[in-house]
Amino acid sequence: MPPETGGAPAWRRPAWLQAIRAVEAVLTRTALGFAMVGVALMAGFTCYQVFMRFIVGQPSTWSEVLVRSIMIWTVYLAAAAAFREGAMIAAEVVVRAVPRPLGRAMQIFAGVLSLVFLAILVWTGIDMVGRTQAQILSGLEIPIFWVYLALPIGGALAMLAVFVRTSELLEPGASIHEAHLDNIA
Repeated sequence: MPPETGGAPAWRRPAWLQAIRAVEAVLTRTALGFAMVGVALMAGFTCYQVFMRFIVGQPSTWSEVLVRSIMIWTVYLAAAAAFREGAMIAAEVVVRAVPRPLGRAMQIFAGVLSLVFLAILVWTGIDMVGRTQAQILSGLEIPIFWVYLALPIGGALAMLAVFVRTSELLEPGASIHEAHLDNIA
């Protein structure tokens, strides 16, 4: 039986929202893990590229294109974790300067605007993937849509993270998110 608060039963997060939060936590951690691997791969391939260009004297034709492609994926995968932590829209000084209810409303508004932006990103990303299916990425000789696929996938992961973060602000008794206290989980 839930504990009573002031004569009314305490609010409990609905099961469907708990499930969405659990899925979001796993997906965000996984995306962040892939982004970290991407950073390591970029460093490795960049070292190879520099070695081939300046030590061997024969620049690699594919490593620069690969590093750029990995960078695009890394940024879009890491965006989900950044949005979840509230690191993308840094208006923390303003949010902390106003009364907490107003700061909470500002964070909710920023979440809604972020969702709109990310929905546009996903939509245009899907369009770009569709339009580039027949184009080949020079240097790697793979369809370029594999690079553009980062936009709708990263955007969708970020949308899920923003949704969960914003939904937490809508819960009864919720306070503003403080970036230094938040965790991805």
